[in-house]
Amino acid sequence: MKLHRQQDAQYNLINGYGQDGIVVRGQHYRHGLLVAADWLQSPWGPESAEGLGLEHFNEVLARKPDVMLLGTGKKQHFPLQLMAALRDAGIPVEVMDTSAACRTYNILMAEDRMVLAALMHPEA
Repeated sequence: MKLHRQQDAQYNLINGYGQDGIVVRGQHYRHGLLVAADWLQSPWGPESAEGLGLEHFNEVLARKPDVMLLGTGKKQHFPLQLMAALRDAGIPVEVMDTSAACRTYNILMAEDRMVLAALMHPEA
């Protein structure tokens, strides 16, 4: 799905997502990724949400975003122990499927929020 044209080239906005992966600033990513306004890490994460562990979030912990969006693939999964560990470390977490996380990330970026998205492949 195509979202919208990038208006501010200095920020990482998500241009699209679908079965082929996620597009950020015109660059196509076929693996999971971590993305914030000024930073991106790919590949990131395990093949499925069941494999997520705190060790996958070291960079998130270091960056201390206002909110982290966790996109868990095609379906929403709630890794409760992981969510609790991240919240205990001061990282508010919102969990949703990856498509919803991509849309929400762009909305929060437009509001100048310090958001970081941890996105599994949309079809995972």
